[in-house]
Amino acid sequence: MRIVGITGGSGSGKGVIAQYFGDLGAGVVDADSIYHELCNKNKEMLHSIENEFGNVLAKDGKLNRGKLANIVFSDASKLVRLGNITFPYIKSESIKKFELLKDKKIIIYDAPVLFQVGADCICDDVIGVVAEKNVRLKRILKRDMISEKEAIARINAQPDDIFYYKRCKYIIENNSSIEDLKQQVNKLWKTF
Repeated sequence: MRIVGITGGSGSGKGVIAQYFGDLGAGVVDADSIYHELCNKNKEMLHSIENEFGNVLAKDGKLNRGKLANIVFSDASKLVRLGNITFPYIKSESIKKFELLKDKKIIIYDAPVLFQVGADCICDDVIGVVAEKNVRLKRILKRDMISEKEAIARINAQPDDIFYYKRCKYIIENNSSIEDLKQQVNKLWKTF
């Protein structure tokens, strides 16, 4: 079992690429999905988030994700602090999911802040997904239904492409067509 991390900024296309690898036979573990599950059930993690960022829980005790997003995407250091709080919980759940997929030769670990929280330590290799800011902006606006100002703040709170070029063994540039993207994924798959 080889764990290949996939990381990149919001709107770069990590999830789509992870899905393509899944279609080719990889197991896929999505750190964001795990985080969302934990936000609905892990009181200890939620308490730690609230202690750090203030009143970010809804009346039902679940995380008010929009409120927290406005806080952490206003300052890159806050985004890293959130990652440092949540990663131990996400890591524990991720390892359980890796075990369930141990029959797979390759497991793709889709983790947006992989390097920032030290999650690269559980990966054998890492793929960085990069895309031009205007392309990412259009994708975020379409996907998340947030204002352009919020989307730009989100992009600006995250590392630039150079960050990924310096740290990742593999890079996928996702500025073009779906066909081009699939070709890059297929080419990379053959190297694994």
